[in-house]
Amino acid sequence: MHLLKVSILTVLFTAFPYVQQSRANTIAPQIKTQVREIAQWFTGFFDNAQQVANSPYVPLITISNCSVQLDDTNPLADTQNIYLEQESPGFERLRLYSFSEGNSAVNLTISSFLNENTVRGLCNHSKSTRTVSINNIEKNTCNIQLFSEANSYIGNNAPNGCITSNGFKVISDVTIEQSSIDSLDKIFDAKGNLLVATPIEFRRIASVPEPSFALGLLALGVWSTKKAISDNLKQKSQRTF
Repeated sequence: MHLLKVSILTVLFTAFPYVQQSRANTIAPQIKTQVREIAQWFTGFFDNAQQVANSPYVPLITISNCSVQLDDTNPLADTQNIYLEQESPGFERLRLYSFSEGNSAVNLTISSFLNENTVRGLCNHSKSTRTVSINNIEKNTCNIQLFSEANSYIGNNAPNGCITSNGFKVISDVTIEQSSIDSLDKIFDAKGNLLVATPIEFRRIASVPEPSFALGLLALGVWSTKKAISDNLKQKSQRTF
């Protein structure tokens, strides 16, 4: 009887690591696969029009994300480089998002450009011509680790955050899913006072196709939506104040 119990326990403990490994493989694919997946999810046209409709004091923001190639790297390299162009009535933000393999997560490196005029509108070009010069990328970067969860990638860079050119610190939380990007940037001044902490909920408008007449119509539709909501916000602002 005792031999039977020992045999059963031996089988259970021997099999347990394999069960764990099997579950891990099912829940989270290999990091290399995650890099490709998250880059694919991050690519496309997004806006937060749905959020603005429900919260009219949140600014309307559109982002255009497309894959690019650095001029000194192998096209088959594991890093996935995505150009981001973010627009709002109050600001413009152009960045290079680079996704690469980490030990247990996807590493995201965010870089600024030395000369933004050379990359502005890059997603309007064909994929084969979307090249970024390595000499046009700032050396100082912002880094976040993204961990795979159920149907999403989640990350933050607390408590250190990233230091801006004016000495402010930005602590970011981000959740990336197949059709959405939710972000929260907490901006602190040099004294540690919280200045801004507005969550933004981006939803996919479309993927990024090759430039075509259809893309032109899409751009027109995005511009029309942006203008209509912007005008509506102005009217609400006038009535409030």
